[in-house]
Amino acid sequence: MDRFYGTLDLTVLGKIVRQHSGLVRKVMFKDGEHQLLNIDIFEKQQPDQFGNVAAIKASCKASNRKEGLNYYIANLKISDFQDEGRQQTQSAVSNGTVADNKEEENVDADDLPF
Repeated sequence: MDRFYGTLDLTVLGKIVRQHSGLVRKVMFKDGEHQLLNIDIFEKQQPDQFGNVAAIKASCKASNRKEGLNYYIANLKISDFQDEGRQQTQSAVSNGTVADNKEEENVDADDLPF
């Protein structure tokens, strides 16, 4: 089985949460309430021009989609892993977004805009 890496588009994710809040479920865990979004992962038949082989989108029935709202939140590439961490075999720039790098890994995940 292939392993993938990619970048989540938090701008699109934030729009989905604000404009289509019905897709977000609130669930209680031991550490408190969490907001969950169901996703679909699609494998592409052929890599696109940026080398993306799969995509992630917010799970939403076609009949419930809001016009003009983008539900695709990530593109994925095939990744090689080693015991000490991830070894990327392709460029970190894809489709106008920058993939993870050492500086971006230090960003506080709790500092989301939504």
